[in-house]
Amino acid sequence: MKITSKILTIGILFLFVSFSKVSEFNLENKILGKWSYFSEMNKTGAWKKVKKFELDKSGMEFKKDGILIARTNSGSCATPPITYKNYDGIWKKTSDSTLVITHGFWGSKLESHILIKTLDNEKLMFEILTDKIIKN
Repeated sequence: MKITSKILTIGILFLFVSFSKVSEFNLENKILGKWSYFSEMNKTGAWKKVKKFELDKSGMEFKKDGILIARTNSGSCATPPITYKNYDGIWKKTSDSTLVITHGFWGSKLESHILIKTLDNEKLMFEILTDKIIKN
């Protein structure tokens, strides 16, 4: 009986510790830098870390102090050839794995709440929770 109690207690402790560590990405340090579009499936985006923005792809640059540069198409038409433009924005961490990003685009401003699913030194995968256009 004592062994069963000890095993149960240790199991509960491991479970508690694992839940408290689930979504810690060291977000502030790992997200800084330039990210280029890699793929998108529905509302999940996959981005790769790059040294500079690619001319023919969208991207995001997360800077210190919540400064953001969003590289998106420069007009409403998405028919190739697509041209891209850099827009100023801001980002804010709302939990260990969620961000709010707000940036300009050709039509106005966009505010997105995103859930970070994977973040390491090479890859950023996220899910868009909500998008909202902010009219000027």
